[in-house]
Amino acid sequence: MKVCVCLDAMTAQMPFDQAMQVAAVAGGVEFWDWRGRDLARLEDHARALDLPVVAFSGNTFDEPLVDASGRGRVLEHLARSLEVARQLDTRVLVAHVGYAAPDRSWGSQWEDAVGGLQKAGKMAEAVGVTLAVEPLNSALDHPGYFLETLPDACRLIDEVDQPSVRLLLDIYHMRIMHADLLERLPPALAVTAHVHAADVPGRGEPGSGAIDWTEIVRVLREHMLADRR
Repeated sequence: MKVCVCLDAMTAQMPFDQAMQVAAVAGGVEFWDWRGRDLARLEDHARALDLPVVAFSGNTFDEPLVDASGRGRVLEHLARSLEVARQLDTRVLVAHVGYAAPDRSWGSQWEDAVGGLQKAGKMAEAVGVTLAVEPLNSALDHPGYFLETLPDACRLIDEVDQPSVRLLLDIYHMRIMHADLLERLPPALAVTAHVHAADVPGRGEPGSGAIDWTEIVRVLREHMLADRR
């Protein structure tokens, strides 16, 4: 397993040059939205440091996959994100399904998410990129988020049935939603492409809260790595 630093979550208060040096020590870098960034500068620093740009967001909450009427905007943003991924030699883009619409049925939004991810997955597969779908906690940080549990995320990926569509497992978000997260991890790791690590409570660095990281890492190594041998 390789470690990467998220510029927006971990080093947002640092000067850019210093943040990239920190990421280089870890071994990789990721960030959220590419829009508004100096991509040429980021690319130059990454190459100079031999630093892989591991992941960034392929779409945002403003382009929800749970709404087919806005699918054109989602796919347009994704197409531009795939161009940036080629520029930065990035192989993982985070896919956000978006917030639930209270005036529509859960089932119709589910169908839209499946259909949208199938189209997005084909676009990503054509250029060798994996879309990592991230469920988020709705209990604290993202009230009303549509994809809020690990079982639903795994079922969504199963129904999409695209090899380029996989799971982004955020330990912080999923531990908030599942007190029994350790028991839920093994089947999810079979479809996991990327992992985010932060502790609960507080979303601080691992070891600052109540999560048993020794067990988390053991399960990651036992199941996630085994599935890739």
